[in-house]
Formats: sequence, C-alpha cells, structure tokens
Amino acid sequence: MKRRGAVLLLAVVAALGLWLAPAGATGRHHHGRILVVDNQPRHHRSCLGTRNPFDTIQGAVDVAPAGATIWVCPGLYTETVKVAKAGLTLRGANAHRDPTRPGRHAESVVQHLDPEGTVQLLADDITWDGFTILGVAGQQNGPGMVTSPTHSGYLIRDTIFQDNGVGLHLAASGEHPSFVCRNRFVANNEFDPTGGYGILSDQPTRRALITYNRFEHHNGGAILFADTTGPATHSDVLIDHNKSIDDLTFATIFSSSRLRLANNYARDRLIAKEPASVIYIGARNTDVTVHHNTVRAASGNGIDVTNRDEGGDESAAPVNVVVTKNKVDHVKLAGLHLADGTEDVTVTGNTALDNEFLDCQDESHGGGTDGTNNAWVDNVGRTDDPDGLCAPLTITPEPPGRGGRHHHHKKHKKQDPCSCRKHPKAF
Repeated sequence: MKRRGAVLLLAVVAALGLWLAPAGATGRHHHGRILVVDNQPRHHRSCLGTRNPFDTIQGAVDVAPAGATIWVCPGLYTETVKVAKAGLTLRGANAHRDPTRPGRHAESVVQHLDPEGTVQLLADDITWDGFTILGVAGQQNGPGMVTSPTHSGYLIRDTIFQDNGVGLHLAASGEHPSFVCRNRFVANNEFDPTGGYGILSDQPTRRALITYNRFEHHNGGAILFADTTGPATHSDVLIDHNKSIDDLTFATIFSSSRLRLANNYARDRLIAKEPASVIYIGARNTDVTVHHNTVRAASGNGIDVTNRDEGGDESAAPVNVVVTKNKVDHVKLAGLHLADGTEDVTVTGNTALDNEFLDCQDESHGGGTDGTNNAWVDNVGRTDDPDGLCAPLTITPEPPGRGGRHHHHKKHKKQDPCSCRKHPKAF
C-alpha cells in the first residue's frame, strides 16, 4: 500500500509539472520547439516547472530552431540579445498584457549598455512580446531595440521601453508587414539631453503599422521619421490610435510616401526652450494624410505643414498632403499652420479653437485663394490669417431618435488591437 501510494504521489507531481509548463517546453533540451529561460535560483527548475532552464536569453536563441518559441521568466537579464533566426518568438513574463494598464506581473527585464542596441532583431518574422527593455540611468545608452532595414515581418508588442537612448530604432524592408503594437515608451532620453525619441527611423521603414502605443516624457519626441540615406524613403506607414503625453512633439515626418497619421491623441509640453509642433509634416513627403487626431496642448503649432528639412532649411515641399477632421486646442502658436512655400495642401473639416496665437494660419503666397496654393474648406476657428480660412463654430442640434430618444448602438466585443497580423487591410 505504501509503495502504491508513493507511485500515485509521483504521478500527481509529474502531471502538475506538465500542467505548469507550456506544451513542449524543454528547458535546455533544445531539440524542442519551446525553450525556457530563467536566471533565478530555483533548484534547477524554471518558473514554468521545466528542468535546467537556460540562464541567458542569448543562450536559448543560439540553439533554438527556426520557428521556435522562447519563454523568459521574470528577472533581470544583463545582456545584449541578437536574434538572427527567422520566425522566432520571444515571450516575456507579461506577454499579451497591456503595459499601459494595471495588471502586469513581475517583469522580464533586459538591460545592457550596448551602443548598437540592447535587443537586435536581425531576421524576418520575429515576435517580441511582454518584456521591459530598461536603460541605465545617467549612462550613455544605445537604443533599447533595433530592427534591420533588410528584414521585415516584425511583431513588437506589450513591451515597456524606458530610459534608453532611443526606445525603438525602427527599420523594415517591407517584404512582410511589421507591427509595433501596444507598447509603452517612457523617457528614452539617456544618451543626449537634447535628443531622445520613443521611435526613431532614419533608415527606410516600409509597410509598418504603429498602433495603440503610449509615449511619455521624451525630450526629442514620441516618433521621428527622419531623412534617409540616399533616394530611398519610408513608405506605406500607418501611425494610428497612439497617445502622447508630455513629449516635446508627437510625430515629426520627413522623406515619406503613403503615410497616414490617424486617430492619435497628444497632450504635449506647453513649456520648451524652443516652440515645437505636435504633428510636423516636413520636406520630401508625398501622399501624407493627417486625419482625426486630437491635439490638446503644445509649445508651438498643433499641426504644421512646411517645406523645411531636419536642419530647418528650405527643401522640397511636401506634395499631396491632406489634413482632415482633426481637433486642436490650447497650443501656444497656431492650431493649424501651413508655412510659406507649401502648395496644394488640403485642409478640410478641422476644428481649431482656443489656441494662443491663431487658430488657423497659412503663410503661403496667395493665402490659399488663387487656386494654385492651399485649399481650406469647412474648418472651424475663431482667429485666422488670412481671413476666411476658418469660420466660427455654429451649433446645430442633432435630431432625436424614434420616440424622442436617441438610438443606442449595439456594443460589439472589443477586438485585441494587437492581433495585428490578422489585419492585412491596414496596408
């Protein structure tokens, strides 16, 4: 009886261990499709119950077969992680947990003073999910993460980027769509006190969706698509449903084509050494749409379209820019601003109110009235230059629904915005 009881107990313990570990998890047995990393002392068992886990993330990456999944337990991993194998999935302790809301577990933290980047994604179709990439305060940090301009298909989600030189140094070839979804970027300024960006792209980024991210306290700005080397440009980029709080700027865009900024919210700094625009569409842009964004504060202009390049010099004016259905208020300069030298910009259906200098301003020759410059249609604002760009707000009561009551729309189940690879229509 005692022997039978002991055998039964061992069977229960074994079953419990299998239940705790992901299916196929193998610890150091790298012939499996799932590998586990845990650098905390737990008597040779990982946080998931597997035996002899890897001590480092890089150690698991080096032996993982293509297409494998690497689970990383909570802890601080002081290392550079280079992922040069296609199809790998790396999951931290907070995979699929929104970093902008409560409910995160203990973090899987990666930290290293590598000027090339703490995490480097150097192959196609890599998923990075549920980590914190943390810089070293007061030190010369490189980017938290870099992606390769010769690869694509990245899915970067549910990760906190904090105190790096730049949060994410982004590039993508565009062969497969790439997604930067539901991440939190916080004060990535630990390199140059005058710089610091959440996302920086100065090499071509193509077919990329940047969505449902939160940016906070960046001294350079939340997002910068900079001039690229040579004739190549950024293309087919959608920046959608992001939030920017107390950044110097939200989005500064150069050298891009077929780029869309839509449904974003920004409440940026009112005090800065020099005025900065929340959304800045600069030189060498083609086919850019700025749609349905909300700007609540800024030290400079709210939405600014100009022919200036990164150095502030006049260059090729943006072409085919549409600014539509945005709301801008409480900025220090102009809510909607078109600089001298811009042409054929369409500004329609926007609301700009309570801005300190002007609500609407067009400095191009002709003021948008001679048919060759900019078109202003159905915009709301109290102050403008020249006259006629915007008109005061008129309130028309909405008709009630049946029986004097408003219609109630059926609530639909909210879809996970980060199930991004299911949405090819974004491109």
